Amino acid sequence: MDDIFLYHGSREGIKGDIKPLSRERCDFGKGFYMTASKEHAKGFVAESADAVFYTLKFRLSEIPENKILVLDGEDWVYAVLANRRKCWEFNELCLAKSWTDKLNRYDVIIGDMADDRMNMAFQRFADYGLTDVGLTACLRYVNYGKQYIAKTDFACSKIDIISEHRLSSREIDEIRQYFEERRTEDKNIVNLITKKYQRNGLYLNEIAENNVIGKGV
Repeated sequence: MDDIFLYHGSREGIKGDIKPLSRERCDFGKGFYMTASKEHAKGFVAESADAVFYTLKFRLSEIPENKILVLDGEDWVYAVLANRRKCWEFNELCLAKSWTDKLNRYDVIIGDMADDRMNMAFQRFADYGLTDVGLTACLRYVNYGKQYIAKTDFACSKIDIISEHRLSSREIDEIRQYFEERRTEDKNIVNLITKKYQRNGLYLNEIAENNVIGKGV
């Protein structure tokens, strides 16, 4: 895979070597998260007074192809559900554990960014109001680009810091306004997809009842 330039926002700045030390309950589990979106990298840390914005080079060409997992569609949905752990009924399934175990076998995970629209969709799914197919459809409306997660020390060793700077108050105000404008569309879009995909796919209780173990893994 080709090398790529990516972005990362840190609340206090990177100190020492880059490590896969994010929270466990991020989209793809613990790792070092990078994105192709400058706005998202800044948005993650816009509430911090000491936020630092980084431009990075990820030397993917030096990582074996079989240690890189690219997720999309239903696989993406199940992987994120398993790692965020906000939907207890899903996380009780063996399907959830199989996904968390699988992700930990890779050095790099690549998948779409999840914005507030997807958070609303995940909640609707947890409340039995949206099917798994509807969740996947919501993903197609997310347009923030890809996120790249270095899951291991080996993968983190392939990341070079190209530049860094502390976010100015003007940048912080601009990024807050950007995300506020995007949020105004979210509710209507999720409602539209919920109606469009009624009975198309499986609801959470049906996934549990059918014991969909290992699907997509």
